[in-house]
Amino acid sequence: MGDRLLNSPDYFPHIKYSFYIQSPIQICMNMRLPLLYLCFSLICFKAMSQQAKTDIGQVEKNIAVTPQDTDKVLLYLRMTDTLVLMNSLDGALAMAEKALLVSNKIKYTHGVIFSFHRLGYIEEVIKKDYPKAIGYYNDAIKIAEKNGTYADINTSYGCILNMYYYVGDYPSAMIIAQKGLILAEHQNDKVNLAHYNNQLGFIYLKQEKPVEAIKYYRQYLQLAVQIGDQTTVADAYNCMADVYLLEKDYKTSLRYLFNAYNIYKKLELDKSKSFENKRDRIAYTLFKISHTNKLQGNYKLSLKYALDGLNYTDGRHTPSYNAYDLASYYINIGEVYMELKNYNKAMYFLNKGLSLSKTIMHREDILDAYNGLSKTYALQKRYDSAYHYQALYSVMKDSLISEKTSRAIEQIRSSFEGDKKDKAIALLNQRQKLKETESEKKSLLLNIVVIFFTFLAVISYLVIYIRNNQKRQKLAYEKQLAVQTERQRISGDMHDDIGTGLSTMLLYVNMLKSKLNGRIEYSDAERVALLGNELVAQMREIVWSLNPGNDSLESLLVFIRQYFSQLFESLPYRTNLVFPSSIPDVELKGVIRRNIYLCIKEALNNVIKHANADRVELSIQLNNDKLAITVKDNGTGFPDNSDTKFFSNGLKNMQHRMDQLGGEFQFFNDGGAVISIELKLQGVPKRVVALS
Repeated sequence: MGDRLLNSPDYFPHIKYSFYIQSPIQICMNMRLPLLYLCFSLICFKAMSQQAKTDIGQVEKNIAVTPQDTDKVLLYLRMTDTLVLMNSLDGALAMAEKALLVSNKIKYTHGVIFSFHRLGYIEEVIKKDYPKAIGYYNDAIKIAEKNGTYADINTSYGCILNMYYYVGDYPSAMIIAQKGLILAEHQNDKVNLAHYNNQLGFIYLKQEKPVEAIKYYRQYLQLAVQIGDQTTVADAYNCMADVYLLEKDYKTSLRYLFNAYNIYKKLELDKSKSFENKRDRIAYTLFKISHTNKLQGNYKLSLKYALDGLNYTDGRHTPSYNAYDLASYYINIGEVYMELKNYNKAMYFLNKGLSLSKTIMHREDILDAYNGLSKTYALQKRYDSAYHYQALYSVMKDSLISEKTSRAIEQIRSSFEGDKKDKAIALLNQRQKLKETESEKKSLLLNIVVIFFTFLAVISYLVIYIRNNQKRQKLAYEKQLAVQTERQRISGDMHDDIGTGLSTMLLYVNMLKSKLNGRIEYSDAERVALLGNELVAQMREIVWSLNPGNDSLESLLVFIRQYFSQLFESLPYRTNLVFPSSIPDVELKGVIRRNIYLCIKEALNNVIKHANADRVELSIQLNNDKLAITVKDNGTGFPDNSDTKFFSNGLKNMQHRMDQLGGEFQFFNDGGAVISIELKLQGVPKRVVALS
């Protein structure tokens, strides 16, 4: 009676089976015994909780009057599921252990296997204790292999494969997948042959070995065609796309993805019953298309497919969704927003994916989230946070893909090649038993040692990294300080030595002028005095441009205003000055200040020399992050041929200076000559300086 009830669909009336050959983790979830889906369904559908409370009393009464046989085991297992629904985990564990105890006592093999599965499920899904869950699933595998029940072996393999993928233990996953493949070959079971070929292709894909992965994925595709299930064919297309994506053959990858997508959409439009609970595969394919476009740099197209895929996870298209895939979707969207420089949304989705990945403790999604967050912080120039996530990424990546892991996988694969497959199975069983025996003796000490040295290595790495980073920052600061000090020294020397000398020379020249007043030599002395004045003015401009204390937008504009006022103060010109009431605190290097000043100086002197004007206007405007300076007069304007010798040198010099700064330069006639320069200011102002 017990065997009939456990294997009867009526025992789990709300469970619908679906063979899902797409993501190996999802396959393993779908390959589990119905009891795992029972727990999941009970948790998802909270509306059943009240009914469960009512049923507890009746089940307890039935247990009390039921003798120690298979029926009592079934009642204990049913009570386990009910207590999981009630969130009574200790009670659920106690019931599962009682079911195991009675099953062992009456030698009820199926009951033992089902009890181990329930214990593993509670540890994995509810308590997140993956080592314990793996231990229970291994116990179920040993009983199933000893008993030789093909269905029990496959469902147990599915449970533990799911765990190995979550913790990144690909060598152990390889052992299980190869054993399952050989058993399926002996049974001539094409469905499970396809399943395990998919598992092996996935393992090699995760180890970044496309040649081995595509061998198994091609077998998977051929078997899918033979089986004749369109969903399985589409799933195989998705797997083939993953391999070509790894080889960066994006065109072929997209071709396979759209083949898969078209099949899924047709099944959805045809309202195929076999596809009713599998519509999340459409979302999976859309996200793969999004990811491929992202790798090609088509970020807007990538975002479109990603958001389309996310719509399929909202409960309208698919009632429930695999957290493993959903976390990867969030991370993918975050990376796309990062490339589009929308950092707020990038951080939102990356953190959402990281949080979900940590909840299910899936290391590969955590790794991808760390990498995305590191890049996003770096693009925002928040280097401390970027370095933090990069360090976490490096440590975790080294533990997932290592030379030791690759060697172990190759040794396992070689042991299965040739005609002696039965001997290989026996060898694997022997190795596994030996591993379990040694693990019981050394696990505690080994775990302590590994954790200690891992912690020590991480701390040492972070300390060394922080120190090196501080040294680099210190050297850069000292270099910058040395440059500023040298500029200050040159500026001071010029002012103190050359400036003093020129001023003294002018003093003597002016004295000489007064003595020679009215004589013939007076004109020569006048020329010397004018030349001296020009040299003093030029020296003052050079000192101003060199002094690092003047490296600001405010200093530049004030200096230009002073020059304009002094230049036209003694000349018969009507002047107009348009000057901003407040100036943002923006840093401008000496070379930028000097080039802008010389452009304006050239433009103002051209008015005096060539314009034949009696009115001049200087306009300085700040619009958002741009500086615009315009010099306008009411003179004769530029001639039709502006490249004549009369104008060419000055205009070309101004054009050249603005090109060096990445700014814009224009000259044209508008009731006189107009010269305009425009420069985009770099950096965000920290404060605004108000001017009187």
